[in-house]
Amino acid sequence: MPSERPIEDAPVKETASNRRGSFISGKILLDSIVRLNPRSLVANPVMLVVEITFFIVAAMAIYPPGFYPVASLSEKTFYIEVSMILLITVWFSTLSDALAEQQAKNTASSLRKLEREVQCKKIVTEEWSRKVVPVSSTSLRKDDLISLEKNDVVPTDAEVLEGIAMVDESLLTGESTPVRKAPGDTLIGGSRVISNTLTAKVTVNPEESYINKMIKMVESSKRPKTPNEQAVTMVLFGLTAIFTIIILALFGLSITLNLGGDLSVLIALYVCLLPTTIGALLPAIGLSGISRLYQRKIVAKSGRAIETAGDANVILLDKTGTITFGNRQAIQFIPCEGYTERAVGEAAFLSSWYDDTPEGRSILRFAYEKGFIPKNLNALGPAEVYEFSASTRSSGVKLTRSAEITLQKAGRAIFQRGRVRRKYLAAIEEMNRYESKAEEIELIKGAPDSIKRIVRSCPANFDDIVDNISKAGETPIAISRNGEMVGIIRLKDVLKPGIKEKIQSVKTMGIRPVMITGDQPLTARTIANEVGIDEFVPQAKPENKYSIVKKEQSQTRIVAMIGDGTNDAPALSIADVGLAMNSGTEAAKEAANMVDLESNPAKIIDVVMLGKQLLMTRGAVTAFSIANDVAKYFAIVPVLFAMSVPQLQTLNVLGLGLHSAVLSALIFNAIIIPLLIPLAMRGISFKPSDTMTLFLKNMTIYGVGGVILPFVGIKLIDILLSLLHV
Repeated sequence: MPSERPIEDAPVKETASNRRGSFISGKILLDSIVRLNPRSLVANPVMLVVEITFFIVAAMAIYPPGFYPVASLSEKTFYIEVSMILLITVWFSTLSDALAEQQAKNTASSLRKLEREVQCKKIVTEEWSRKVVPVSSTSLRKDDLISLEKNDVVPTDAEVLEGIAMVDESLLTGESTPVRKAPGDTLIGGSRVISNTLTAKVTVNPEESYINKMIKMVESSKRPKTPNEQAVTMVLFGLTAIFTIIILALFGLSITLNLGGDLSVLIALYVCLLPTTIGALLPAIGLSGISRLYQRKIVAKSGRAIETAGDANVILLDKTGTITFGNRQAIQFIPCEGYTERAVGEAAFLSSWYDDTPEGRSILRFAYEKGFIPKNLNALGPAEVYEFSASTRSSGVKLTRSAEITLQKAGRAIFQRGRVRRKYLAAIEEMNRYESKAEEIELIKGAPDSIKRIVRSCPANFDDIVDNISKAGETPIAISRNGEMVGIIRLKDVLKPGIKEKIQSVKTMGIRPVMITGDQPLTARTIANEVGIDEFVPQAKPENKYSIVKKEQSQTRIVAMIGDGTNDAPALSIADVGLAMNSGTEAAKEAANMVDLESNPAKIIDVVMLGKQLLMTRGAVTAFSIANDVAKYFAIVPVLFAMSVPQLQTLNVLGLGLHSAVLSALIFNAIIIPLLIPLAMRGISFKPSDTMTLFLKNMTIYGVGGVILPFVGIKLIDILLSLLHV
């Protein structure tokens, strides 16, 4: 079933700075006032025209005789009121821009905190010997060598040359789990080494660091307009030109025919007809869209990228890491004849103790959760370990039970081992006191065909069990004890939580998800059926992505995809929306137009949803603005021209007077802008639906609502003004 939860921003941890940012600060107010400079409004033609009308009406208020015969000295107060409302209208627009830009700057400032100057250890060569010299991070240059010890902050982007260590990248990616770094891996400036020592080579100059690039991407107040923004701007420019011609024609007729029309009234009509709402909010919608993307730890290199994501109709999804976790998880112990499930579990536990692969840790965890903890744990201390080999396709241990043995404490599976050690410490000590008999036990686990070759015999139904597991798209691992087949461990590539609902939501919106995997067709089909994907490409190599993208684009489809490797770079560069993983190669990150700091491939779906939300927000505000203009036209035109054409008085359904009609319409035209600023900044909420349903819903809410609301609002303001005058 499709998710019924509306699209909302990712939760952001509440902090004091967040709470302060929820209010309009003095800095934002000052910035919005500075933006009233006409030169700052050149990029927004609608609001520039409104400001020009303010200067005209203000001049009328200062010296009415200068505008004879379209101004009257007795209307001076009225001119002051109109001019102030016009100025406030422009100010609300600049306030919207200032708020959106401040949101982007807050995002950038959170990144800039990571780009601080730190002391680091530079490795220099003097007189044929290396030595470490303390220097400032700002003095480092590309290809310099640095030494990193425990608790050191990585001064800038670098590549590991020597050593293996755990690195905390949580400040950059939001991922709390430390990342293992080995030779060849990249280090991001601002991360922290939390164990061991590394030697690394600086890969960028200070101004070229990854954090610096992200800051420039986010802090983009002078960013180029996207194609959709340019199209909407052209529409606004066209409407402004049309209404300008109409008002100038009416102004000319008023003077020629001596109708006694007031220029301020014509200007009020002009401003009410202009698409001021969308003109005021359009820049904020685009900029806040990029900021909302960052809240999900995704950096877009341009506003065009997220906008294009909203138009995507094909998503290419990797199975591993996107749809599934990629690490196969143990889900069942299947005993062979003569053995119990506990016997298989204990054998699996012992044989996986030194297996630091994700599958090995999964087996250890599953056996622990099932309570299959072997009694001879103390034998693991001096055990002979058989590392996994590609030739044997197996791994295991040879145990020798002897007294006074304690469990080893090192290793990557320390969480599981430590938990077992604490729970069974008393039992281990008890066995150390009483066990002295030596006994060798060889436990081997691996591919079923590999284990078949080393055991003396196999159960009759062994092959059937293995085939049934494989046909279900799962992985069987056989396990033997001293040359006898004990049982089978069943592993499954587990689906990510909520991925099925996300896929269904994407399909509901008319977007085709296509799964790409290197698995066999049977396994690929099983996963695809389980998650609800109709199209998949099995046995695909990474380089095949390029041809798949080109094929989809040749059929005029807009393609979104993810990638993290150098061989993904060509496909990422031509895809309409390319999302690279921060953990991926530099080539992939340079080729893509978005980078996910948390390296979660499933976020490609979130990107498409956010793009759709951005387009819908712009469309909704545009529909509302045009509907408002139509409503305001029918609300005030009958009043403005009732003196010249008395028949129009019958259309004055609101019963407005001339002055109250002008002031009420202008006030409503102004206050609707700040009322819609939260919508522009947050984006509209929507439930995944097909395009036509979303269109009809928006037209009903923002189109029809935009027609009705001005009549109600203008009348309420008129009543309020009449009460104030009384």
